Amino acid sequence: MFYLNLFIQNVRRHPFWGSAFFITTSIMVLCAMNFSSIENYIFKSSLSLDSGPSFHALISGDQNHQRISRKVLELPGVQKVSFSSKEEIQSQVKSVLSGVDLQMKFDDLDLNYVGLKISLEQGLQPRSQNLIRDYLVRLVGASNVTLGATKSISRSQLLKNQIFSTFREWGVLVVSISFVIIWALVAVGFSVQVKKSSYLIEKFQRRSKVGLKVMLLATMTIFITSFALTISIGQLSLIGMVLGLVLLLASTAFQMRSLQWQD
Repeated sequence: MFYLNLFIQNVRRHPFWGSAFFITTSIMVLCAMNFSSIENYIFKSSLSLDSGPSFHALISGDQNHQRISRKVLELPGVQKVSFSSKEEIQSQVKSVLSGVDLQMKFDDLDLNYVGLKISLEQGLQPRSQNLIRDYLVRLVGASNVTLGATKSISRSQLLKNQIFSTFREWGVLVVSISFVIIWALVAVGFSVQVKKSSYLIEKFQRRSKVGLKVMLLATMTIFITSFALTISIGQLSLIGMVLGLVLLLASTAFQMRSLQWQD
């Protein structure tokens, strides 16, 4: 309790450095422990990025669109298959027809369709594209499907893909290193204040390495709390946890041993 109270006192005396240290350390440890989950969450949108041409298809709502999607996805050259539900199709059609003066009710329209979007791989030859379209027609039946034109990927989408790929390759590393540097600077600033306050205690109460013990207790408290939160509501990354722990221990020991009190 003595070292914990001393840590709290330092936070109160130096609210900027204390708050910055607590926040940055907590964020770093939590991100390290949940690195896999965070990475998957950030980059899950990559599944929606088209790298090649695509076409749409309307199939009868009576067909098993899940089975059709699975069969088409098994074809070479198909990147992904996504679908719009009957409710989404109805909503889109009604939205378009709402601006048209037609003497008929929406309820009279046959909108029992499911929309498929078939995204193809980049560089797929036109002949292969046509074979995929023909396969879909044979699979569903010509009377149960309406195909749209095959559209090439736009320049804006291609640029978006390139930027996303570049960020995915280097962005996480750059952001991680930058944040660790910021945390290290904040930790050094706060440890200077801890070292100053522990000087008199070490001198008059005959305690040794007070600053080191205060910093270690603070970092371990944050680490244990983050671990408990991750176990409770997150998905623990063992490698991230070990790396975070090693970084905390090594940097804390280095800071407190290298800092010398200047009277």
